[in-house]
Amino acid sequence: MEVVQGIDQFIGEPQLWGKGIGSIMIRKMVDYLLDDKGAAMIVLDVKKTNTRAISSYEKCGFKQMKELNNDSILMGCIKETRE
Repeated sequence: MEVVQGIDQFIGEPQLWGKGIGSIMIRKMVDYLLDDKGAAMIVLDVKKTNTRAISSYEKCGFKQMKELNNDSILMGCIKETRE
């Protein structure tokens, strides 16, 4: 049985946005879940309008999978496709 993990993260302090903290946090979590915990895939959802987050997720190996509703996208990362 393949394990799928979901993540959700939030940087609430605007003065910390745009400093690469989110990308570092996501990469560390992805590495941990895929390499140490044996996850086959990691998924998350993001608002379509959150282009900053989408860019960060894509830098970390996530791909857009499908629209969940009018304002959200399901993204996923599997071990074989991450950077």
